Amino acid sequence: MTTDKIPNFEQNHIRYKALGNSGLMVSELCLGTMTFGGDEDIWGLIGQLRQEQADELVRIALQAGINFIDTANIYGLGASELIVGQSLKNLGVRREDVVLATKVLGPMGEGPNARGASRGHIMNECKASLSRLQTDYIDLYQIHGFDPATPIEETLEALNTLVQQGYVRYVGLSNWAAWQVMKAIGISQARNLCPVTSLQAYYTLVGRDLEREVIPMLSSEKVGLMVWSPLAGGYLSGKYEGPDVSEENRRAKFDFPPVNRERGRDIIKVMREVADGKQIDGEPVSVAQIALAWLLHQESVSSIIVGAKRPEQLKANIRAAQIRFSDDERKALDEVSRIPEEYPGWMMEMMAGYRNPSKF
Repeated sequence: MTTDKIPNFEQNHIRYKALGNSGLMVSELCLGTMTFGGDEDIWGLIGQLRQEQADELVRIALQAGINFIDTANIYGLGASELIVGQSLKNLGVRREDVVLATKVLGPMGEGPNARGASRGHIMNECKASLSRLQTDYIDLYQIHGFDPATPIEETLEALNTLVQQGYVRYVGLSNWAAWQVMKAIGISQARNLCPVTSLQAYYTLVGRDLEREVIPMLSSEKVGLMVWSPLAGGYLSGKYEGPDVSEENRRAKFDFPPVNRERGRDIIKVMREVADGKQIDGEPVSVAQIALAWLLHQESVSSIIVGAKRPEQLKANIRAAQIRFSDDERKALDEVSRIPEEYPGWMMEMMAGYRNPSKF
């Protein structure tokens, strides 16, 4: 990237990880662009940033060492991809210096074939995304959700074709169940198709359901994990609990993802205790930064997708990468947010004792 517009930070606190079982190195924080280009629709409730505002966020992210940008064709019905592509042009970013990820699945037209994970829709939308992003290739092309109307084989064959043609370099999934991901992996291996590199999923201190089945499967199969909505739709900012709760927030209009508020109150209480007294660059650590830092301490997490509407929000999110926990702080956060054990988990743990090497 050109140094006159995107200078290197002297102190880069962002770390890099290989995405899944690949050689693709991505920053532990990924710039999410769902706030780019929304209108008077569902996307407008999340964000309506225009080009100049988006350029500033992209610039801040790149300066901080973030090399990973995530979007989707459905965000603003293509507007987010358009803005991302133009931002990289406006900022003079070399294509090889950024990892671009986008997604396909949602409805992009009125017809029954203008949605889903069919071969036709994937091929059509990949070309449209390439055009909007002003690029010759997509680093990570993801299926945005599971399509029950399309055989997994058809979806994987289409993705493999795009990789062979050079339009896509790595493929990923998003919001799939463990058995669905595992089935896709098995089909890919049996047919010698390009492997599943990553899964994008919801995972937070107040939503650790992923730990039951999905995370053990990802670890076993060496699939990378990208986390969306790491603040649980803003809930883990702490502004929805306590005496100073404001009704002027996103959750007042768009209450998603679902949160168990009873458990959430206890979790946020401990998060506030952990944050109390901590500072980064002379600034007090926020509850939101504790939420991000906890995820960054999870071995299974490859990258956390952070979005923002304002530069100061993004800068605060980036500073979370500097937070370190003591053993006691880590234990307190883990314990208060731990999910109840369910079958067969508790039974598997008990039976595994039969093979504990210390008992031989």
